[in-house]
Amino acid sequence: MRYYTRKWIAYLFKARHRRGHGIHSPFLFRLITEVIENKGNYSAWPILAAAEENVRSTLRMVDTASYQKLYETDKGSDCNVNKRLHLLPGKFDRLIFRLVNEFQPRSLSFYGSTFGVTLMAMALADRRIRLDAQVENDHYRSFCRRLIEVYEVGNINLSGVGKISASDFVVVQDPLDPDVCSRALAQIVEQPYDGVIVLCGIHASAEMEAVWKRYQKEPLVRISLDLFEIGIFICKKGLQKEDFVLRF
Repeated sequence: MRYYTRKWIAYLFKARHRRGHGIHSPFLFRLITEVIENKGNYSAWPILAAAEENVRSTLRMVDTASYQKLYETDKGSDCNVNKRLHLLPGKFDRLIFRLVNEFQPRSLSFYGSTFGVTLMAMALADRRIRLDAQVENDHYRSFCRRLIEVYEVGNINLSGVGKISASDFVVVQDPLDPDVCSRALAQIVEQPYDGVIVLCGIHASAEMEAVWKRYQKEPLVRISLDLFEIGIFICKKGLQKEDFVLRF
């Protein structure tokens, strides 16, 4: 049985706290019931759905050789696994949108590999905030640039990899290279930090899970939320240090 499948089954047994059951913190209870579990509609939803279908259609059209080039710098060669890890299920992109909308960060940043839908979710939450997106792989970056142009999302600054900025809200997504994720997180928490970090693919491998668990222990991380496909670190002063596995 593959590692991912085993971890998914384990997650189903461990995940709880639906509708805030068992949560005593008023801050966290509200976050779970009004933000994470929010089923409301936003004007950005049709745009995100169209962007996701745009990416999926493009991936279906390219031939095998071209498709494989998307992963030439990634570890492993399982296209289906790679595609899943770099194109989040739509409900997680919508959650990231809601989180940005809730926390109202002054700055946004993304680091890693993505087909671009996650960037759009972050940017559309507040078009007044510039999103600094560092996407190392040229093929991923071309996907992102095409989406940005098609849907005219003007507040995304797309570039290659440089020094990570500890913005108020950061998404790190490179689950096939846990070392890259670890270095990105290390740069964020090496200084006083009072923001939110989303780490994608936290159960993609034993190595990624080790990165997740390592940074759960960081003193700056007050609350960690494991939603299986993504993990959320909330580094807000004054909160009690707690770790939760949420059914989502």
